[in-house]
Amino acid sequence: MVLAPNTTSLDVLVREIETIATEQLKSGGVVLTTSFSKEDQILTWAVMQGGADVEVVSLDTGYLFPATRQTWEATQLHFGREIRALRPNEAEVVSLDGLERIYQNVEGRKQCCSVRKIQPLRAALAGKGAWLTGLRRAHSPNRAAMERRERDAAWGILKFHPLLEWDDQMLDSAVASTGVPVNPLHSMGYPSIGCAPCTRPVLPHEDPRAGRWWWESSSKECGLHRG
Repeated sequence: MVLAPNTTSLDVLVREIETIATEQLKSGGVVLTTSFSKEDQILTWAVMQGGADVEVVSLDTGYLFPATRQTWEATQLHFGREIRALRPNEAEVVSLDGLERIYQNVEGRKQCCSVRKIQPLRAALAGKGAWLTGLRRAHSPNRAAMERRERDAAWGILKFHPLLEWDDQMLDSAVASTGVPVNPLHSMGYPSIGCAPCTRPVLPHEDPRAGRWWWESSSKECGLHRG
């Protein structure tokens, strides 16, 4: 049974993260990747609240929305802690030769994701024991079969998804309760926010991930998580 997002369930979340951080101390530690989504803000809150030994990082792809950068700054001020930026290799970025190819085919788009997201994150996760994420089953069918703790063979790391079974109401309640900064794009029709060239608002009848890479028919994943 999943608890409602009241004080008790938030306390449980804090303890869960403290537990996995302690478990992984001898294995290299835990990394939380944040895109400053509502989910990631709640996880960041839980890390800070309990003082868990978790490194918090974010991918600075070079194409973040200005609103996302503002949320990044607001989050650092809110928690009084710097969130380390993971940036792509400049030579690799130059090799992409612009953005045109991302709209031409899925492989071209994935190459861009690889340079701007996958490679910087692989470097950050090297030698780490676990990766903490804000994935939820409600995001997409791709994530419905995930487990709260799972070994990702492609990354060679334990992934922990403590919010996996949370629904939108639970998430919004937790956001209101904790007072974490919220990306203003969420109130403008962006339930899922990625790079600016690759994200649009969604219509009320559309899937939450419909605004990501909307010009292609794919699993709507960039390669960070299995599609």
